[in-house]
Amino acid sequence: MSTNKTIKMTEGSIGKTMLRFILPLIGTSIFQQLYNTTDFLFVGNLLGKTSAAAVGASSTLVTCCIGLFSGIAVGTSVVIAQSIGAGEPDKADKALHSSMVFGIIGGLVLMIFGILFTPSILGLLHTPETVMEQAVLYIRIYFLSLPASILYNMGGGALRACGDSQTPFRILVVCGFINVIGDFLFIQIIPLGVAGVAIATIISQWLSLGMILICLRQDGRPIRLSRKKLTMDREIVKRVLRIGLPSGIQTIVITFSNVMVQYYINGFGETAVAAFATYYKVENFIYLLIMAFGQAATTFSGQNTGAGQFLRIKKGTGMAAGMGAGVTLCIAGAILLFPELVFGWFMKDSDVVASTMTIAMVSFPFYWIYPIMEVTGGALRGMGYSISSMVIILASLCGIRIGLLAVFNRSFHSLSAIAAVYPITWAVAAVSFVILFLIIMRRKNERNR
Repeated sequence: MSTNKTIKMTEGSIGKTMLRFILPLIGTSIFQQLYNTTDFLFVGNLLGKTSAAAVGASSTLVTCCIGLFSGIAVGTSVVIAQSIGAGEPDKADKALHSSMVFGIIGGLVLMIFGILFTPSILGLLHTPETVMEQAVLYIRIYFLSLPASILYNMGGGALRACGDSQTPFRILVVCGFINVIGDFLFIQIIPLGVAGVAIATIISQWLSLGMILICLRQDGRPIRLSRKKLTMDREIVKRVLRIGLPSGIQTIVITFSNVMVQYYINGFGETAVAAFATYYKVENFIYLLIMAFGQAATTFSGQNTGAGQFLRIKKGTGMAAGMGAGVTLCIAGAILLFPELVFGWFMKDSDVVASTMTIAMVSFPFYWIYPIMEVTGGALRGMGYSISSMVIILASLCGIRIGLLAVFNRSFHSLSAIAAVYPITWAVAAVSFVILFLIIMRRKNERNR
C-alpha cells in the first residue's frame, strides 16, 4: 500500500487536511450503516413488522457487547497517532500488535457470552413475547461475527491513526455490496427469515476483517502487522487501556442509557418498538456521519499532541465541529421536509411510520448539537483526556438521561416525551465538553509561552 494514502496531520492547511481525511471517513460511515440498513430494509419490507421489531430489539444488546472493545480500539488509535506525531514508530507498532491480541481474546469471550445469555438479557429488557423467538435467533447467529467486528474496528482505527482513511472506506464499499447480495440471497432465494439477514452480515464482516488484515501486513506505513510480533507489551497495553478503557466504558454507558430507553419503549408495545427501530436506522445515517468528524478530531488531536502543536488542535477542532454541525443541519432538515417518504422507505406499516415521524419531529431539529459534543469529546480523547470525557458522558448521557426517562415516562407517558430526553442530554454534554476543552487549551497554550 502506497504511502500517499496516509495524511500527516501536523503540517499544512488545516482545512484541506481535515477534508482529505474526513471525506473517506464519511464514505466509510455510509457503507458501515449499509450493513444494518439493508438488513432492516429487507426485514421491514419483506418479512414484516414482527421481524423488524425482533431485529430492532436486538441491536442495542449487540452495541453494548462490542462497546468496550470499541473503546479499546480508540485507545489503540490514540496511542498510535500520538506515537507517530512524536516520531516513535516502534511504539505505534507495539500498540497495534498488543491490541490485536487483546481483541482476539476478548472477541471470543464476548461471542460465547452472547450466545449463552441472550434469552435472559432480552427477557430482562421486557422484549415483547411476540418478537422474542426471532430476536434470540437473530442475535445468536449475529454474535458469531463479533470477533471479526472487534478486530476490524481495531485494524481500521490503526490505519486511521496513520492518516489512512481511504483503505477502510474501500474495504467497506466492497463488503457493503456483498452484504446486500447476501440479504437478497438468504431472504428471497433461500428463505431463511431473520437468520438469513444475520448470516449475510456474518459473511460481510469476516470478509472485511480478512481484507484489512491483508492491508495491515503491507509496507508503506509506520506500522505493519506480523504474526511473529503478536504479543502484548505490558507498558503499551497499560497506556492503551488508560485511554481506551474509559472510552469503552463511555460507549457502554451510552448504550446502557439506550437500553433503558428500549426498556420504556417496550412498554408501549410492538408498534412503538418497530417505530424506534425504524427511527434509529435513519438516525444512524446522520450519527455515523457525525462519528466521522469525531474520528477525524481524535486522529488530528492525537498526532498534534505528539508533536506538541496545541494551537493547531484548537483550530482544527473548531473547524471540524462547525463542519459537522452544518452537515447535520442540512441532512436533518431534509428528512424533516419529507418524513413520510424517508421513513416509509424502511417500513410500510402506516402506524409505525406515524409513530416514527412523531419521534423525529422532537429530536431532529436539535441534532446539530451532537457533532459539537462528538468532535470536542474526540479531540479530548486524542489528547489523552479519556477519563474526563467519560465522567461527562456518565453524568449527562447516563445519569441525567435515565432520571429524565423515569420522570417523563411517569408524567407524560408518550413517545414524544421519551424522544425529548435525547436533545436535552446532548446539550448538557456538549456544553460540558466545550468548557473543558477551552480550559485545557488555555492551560496548554500558557505552558508553551
